Amino acid sequence: MGPKVNGVGGYWVSRSRFAAAIVLVSGCFTLFALAHSQDGTPSRPPVQEYDFHYDHVIGTSLDLWIVAPEKAAAEACDQAILTEIERLRMIFSTFDPKSEISLLNQTNIAMPASQEMIEVLRDYEVFQARSSGAFNGQLGQLVNVWQEAEKSGKEPDASALEAIVRQISQPGWKIDEQNRTVTRLTDQPLNLNSIAKGYIIQKAAKAARNAVPSVQGFLINLGGDMLAWGNDAKGRVKWVVGVQDPFHPEDNAPVMAALQLENRAVATSAGYERYYTINDKRHSHIFDPRTGRSATGVASATVVAKDNVTANALATTLCVLTPEEGLCLVAGTPDAECLLVSEGGQEYRSKGMKALEVSLPQTVATPADKSPKADGAAWPAEHQVSITVALPALTGVPRGYRKPYVAVWVENTEGKALKTLAVWGNSPKYLKDLTSWWALSRNDSELVRAVTRATRAPGKYTLTWGGKDTKNKALPQGTYVIRVEVSREHGKHTLQTGKIDCKGEPATITMDKNAETEATVVVYGKKK
Repeated sequence: MGPKVNGVGGYWVSRSRFAAAIVLVSGCFTLFALAHSQDGTPSRPPVQEYDFHYDHVIGTSLDLWIVAPEKAAAEACDQAILTEIERLRMIFSTFDPKSEISLLNQTNIAMPASQEMIEVLRDYEVFQARSSGAFNGQLGQLVNVWQEAEKSGKEPDASALEAIVRQISQPGWKIDEQNRTVTRLTDQPLNLNSIAKGYIIQKAAKAARNAVPSVQGFLINLGGDMLAWGNDAKGRVKWVVGVQDPFHPEDNAPVMAALQLENRAVATSAGYERYYTINDKRHSHIFDPRTGRSATGVASATVVAKDNVTANALATTLCVLTPEEGLCLVAGTPDAECLLVSEGGQEYRSKGMKALEVSLPQTVATPADKSPKADGAAWPAEHQVSITVALPALTGVPRGYRKPYVAVWVENTEGKALKTLAVWGNSPKYLKDLTSWWALSRNDSELVRAVTRATRAPGKYTLTWGGKDTKNKALPQGTYVIRVEVSREHGKHTLQTGKIDCKGEPATITMDKNAETEATVVVYGKKK
């Protein structure tokens, strides 16, 4: 058992993720390299790719793909990453009252500070100056105010926001390098999440390389922010990852772009995963420090940079600035590129972004797409089924208790399988029913390794179904059966089943929680 991260036991696991959102089904244990070169001299030893997944890690999920000569080396690398993440969580987590930042937020006197805290605060000073105030580390009170506004159902008072804005526009701290102390200069609590997560990824990668020199490469994906280093299992130095479409954030939705990363970092900021809902209106969790209100205008910002701190800071800032301002900021940042999507759907790319992209397979419309022929009344236009599956945070689990294999599919009321929506796990027995794959993966199952996206809540995954079967044939209105099957080694085998009416009126069903999953919510209605 690995070290606990936010109370969750770590465990080794090999599996492929959601088939359309994270496409990796070609075998996590791929043998690579020849034993000798043509002249008889030894080449590098054979390596394999090992796959690890954890939910509920610093408030999100963690995926690792580690290329190593043996399982023990991959597991040691995995443990080094988890240990470093946990160490840094105790510095930067605002949810832990014992963390360094929580203690700092409780006082205005000089407090001893770790080197890590000082480094992140210095990074904030740099990017706040470069962004002309659009990036700020004193947003703790804004978060609290908007959380309370959501609870009350009333937007924050304008005068209260103005008072916060006046304070956070001032310097928030003073660093005494000689005595290694930090003093807060305002009453505004610090919230350093926009850089801290990228900083944690960088430090975890360094810890892994130092702990296990035999590791040849890895891809770290912490809640959609990633670092690609070294080679993949086929010896390629470019890891291919996807970019989530902000208007289709479901886990089985095709990505909008694919990027090649060679010893680079990538981060995406957006408001589609985390937001405040007040009177049926969504407000992004990303704030404009100059107004105290949610940032608007940019639906998502993806940044590729030489390091995760730069990628994370820029991605957040680009959601606050206008696209034109954002492009200018990226142009002035060495080795940085970006892809912006406006709220109206317009895409903006920095000068060198296209060079990092790889082509996606084109989806060819079938006759069923063009002219639905279904028995009975046609499936209503713009309607879909949304399925939210949640994996609980498990504590006190036995050694070897692994992430489960999960299959989600649709049947008719006669028990005929119509469409497989997702399979987690790399066993062929779970893949044989996928006779029609998602658009992105039909032609190349290795195209995309992971997806950079806005940070999601831990253990929560959403799938959608648009009323077509596995052959892309349109189905009629009617009652359909949703099944969620879970089987975990050293765990339980469970099956959730629910019937939902897919006709003219909206419908919702909830399938009861069990030993392996939380309650699964299924909603039918118009696409949002």
